[in-house]
Amino acid sequence: MNKWLFVLLSGVMLSACQSNPESAGDEIGLSTQYSSEAQANTPAAEINTQLGAGYIGNGRYDRALVKLNKAINLDPNYALAHNFLGVLYGRLERPQSAYKEFERSVQLAPNDSTILNNYAIFLCEQGKYQQARERFKKVLNNPLYINRAGAYQSAGLCAVKNNNIELAEKLYRKSLELDPGKINSYLGLAKILYKKGEYQYAWNYFKRFDKNSIQSPDSLWLGINILNNLSEPDYDLLASYQLQLKSKFPDSKETQWYYQGKQDY
Repeated sequence: MNKWLFVLLSGVMLSACQSNPESAGDEIGLSTQYSSEAQANTPAAEINTQLGAGYIGNGRYDRALVKLNKAINLDPNYALAHNFLGVLYGRLERPQSAYKEFERSVQLAPNDSTILNNYAIFLCEQGKYQQARERFKKVLNNPLYINRAGAYQSAGLCAVKNNNIELAEKLYRKSLELDPGKINSYLGLAKILYKKGEYQYAWNYFKRFDKNSIQSPDSLWLGINILNNLSEPDYDLLASYQLQLKSKFPDSKETQWYYQGKQDY
């Protein structure tokens, strides 16, 4: 499953998406989050779901499966457990099982924005763009949703995947309007503006991403191409990006493009 989803799955993951689903923390976090008295009063299904979500975020899918199945055994009608089991099956590339769990979670909690957001991300990954958009729309129309900025970011990435670039740009901008810390929205806008030939504006957004994130082959290649199209590029920084790409990601397709002399993103 594509990483964007999980800035999502991602958060989650999410995004993690660019990508994690919206996760509730890991086992260590729970030990400090709940006092002994609170743990005694917290439904066991909820605790196991939070643990399962945490294990998804840590990539410990075997443990996540145990915890989420236990949560559902404890409470078959606990919607969030079904939702995160859908997220997990998506990670495990079992789409039919994921669909089943997501549909069950929506049936149990049709207006839960966390559930709808995670499902929308999954649907987008499966190429079900219209279905994803319908669920994103419900999430984005909920002004009380705590991760609304992240949902705008995920919806923006989904719009890019569906080649709806104008919509994607609007969604990314709204994400940053709500939360300037949504780093992947800066990268998304940099990509869009680069493709529109607005290189200086693309560079402005890319710098914000570069300042606050870890570079990947994809982002380094974008930075190289933006710099190559500026009228007054920073050649030292350009050389740094090129060196990072070659040394850190020698087997990436972007590095192969660099050696082939490709000059486009």
